[in-house]
Amino acid sequence: MRRIGFTLIELLVVIAIIAILAAILFPVFAQAKAAAKKTSCLSNVKQMGTAAQLYLGDADDSYPIGSYNTPSGFTFSNTHYWYFGLTFTDAGNAKLLPQDGILYPYEKSGAIVNCPDGTNLKPSSGGAPFNIDPSGAPLGYDKNVLLVFGQTTATGDTYGPFPNATSWGDVANSVLLADAGFAAGGGGQASSSFNGLVLPKTLSTGLDARCSTANMQARHNGFANVTMQDTHAKGFKLTLPPDRTTGTPPWQCINDQMHTGLLVGPGVSLQWSSNGGSLPAPAGTNFYFVPDKSLSNPNF
Repeated sequence: MRRIGFTLIELLVVIAIIAILAAILFPVFAQAKAAAKKTSCLSNVKQMGTAAQLYLGDADDSYPIGSYNTPSGFTFSNTHYWYFGLTFTDAGNAKLLPQDGILYPYEKSGAIVNCPDGTNLKPSSGGAPFNIDPSGAPLGYDKNVLLVFGQTTATGDTYGPFPNATSWGDVANSVLLADAGFAAGGGGQASSSFNGLVLPKTLSTGLDARCSTANMQARHNGFANVTMQDTHAKGFKLTLPPDRTTGTPPWQCINDQMHTGLLVGPGVSLQWSSNGGSLPAPAGTNFYFVPDKSLSNPNF
C-alpha cells in the first residue's frame, strides 16, 4: 500500500508561498482601508459644508455665530457650536453631542462630524472644571477662524470676522472647514480643536504658536481634507515646518507623528529662521483663509 500525503519539503514550500502572498497583500489591504477612510472623511466634510450652505439660505447669507449658550439646569450652561453641542448630564459631566449642534437640522446625521482617521486626537477640555465625554463628537474638524472670530494683526488691529458670505470674493479658494487639531496634545496625540483654524501667517510672530494654535491635520497620508465655501471638497498636501533641533519644548511639537501642518498659498513656502526666531511670512501665505486675496491686503 502506498501512503499519500505531503512531504516536509512540500509543506514548507506551501507555507513559504503563503507567507510571500501575505507579505504582498497585507500592505495592499492596509492601503485600501486607508483610502476608504480618506474617502469617507472627504464625504463628511462635503456634507458638513453643504449643511453650512443650506443654513446661509435661511439666514440672510450669514454663517452661524461661533456658539451660543442655553440653560442646562446645572452650574454651567450648555453650549451649542456649529457641528455639536456641549450638553451637561449632571453638574460635573458633559457630553459632546452632534444633535445639539447649530447645523444639525441641516445634516440629520451625527456620524458625519467624526473623522474615521481621527484616532490620535486627544480631547481638549480647555481647563474646564468638569468632565467631558467626547465619544459622540471627537472634534476631528474645525472651521476657518475668520468666519466667527477676528484675528489680531502685527499692527495690533483686528481683522475679521467675516461671517457674511458676500464678504468673500473667491469662495472656491476660501477655506470653510477641514481636518484639524492642535499639535501639542501629549502622549503622541494631537489635541482636538473647535474654536477655529488659525491663519498660517499669524504664526510668523512666534514658532511656539505652532503648538498652541489650531492647525490642519494631514491625517490621510500627508493630506488633509478641506471643504471650500462653495462646498467643493478635496485633499490638500500640507506644509510641515521642520522641527527645531535646539531649545526646549514645545518647539518640536509639529512633526510627522502629529501630522499637523499648514495650508499655505500657491507657490509659497514658509521661512522659519534657524535661531528660534522667525522671518516675515511672505505674501500669499494666508491665500486660502482671507476674503481679500489681493497683494494690497497686509494680512495676505
